[in-house]
Amino acid sequence: MRSNYAHLILLDMVIYETHRKEYDPIQNVQNFWEKYSLSTIHEHIVALQPGVDNTEGNCSIDQLSTFSVDLLRTMIAYFMMHMDKVDLGKVQISTSVNEEELQTTNRISDFFHGVSPSNTNS
Repeated sequence: MRSNYAHLILLDMVIYETHRKEYDPIQNVQNFWEKYSLSTIHEHIVALQPGVDNTEGNCSIDQLSTFSVDLLRTMIAYFMMHMDKVDLGKVQISTSVNEEELQTTNRISDFFHGVSPSNTNS
């Protein structure tokens, strides 16, 4: 099989795994958030954008491929949880890893909100 198609089969398999008896969308979501920090998610999504020069080698093709499969798996898991009306409180995600990043992005958001065009104080 040509290697170009191997990545497509991986994406297809993510969809088909939802039909297995042992499929657990909650575990898929938890695994994703344990594996990736917010900054890593951001870097990978930016690297996947067309026209982005990734010559600095921040993300290899294999890393981006793995991330794409993991992201699709997580999105499908969230969708399945929504369709089955699963209580999201059952998802145990450790926020301690991303706590500093959340605080930083909150400060940046507050700054830009303060200087937005709708702000009458400026």
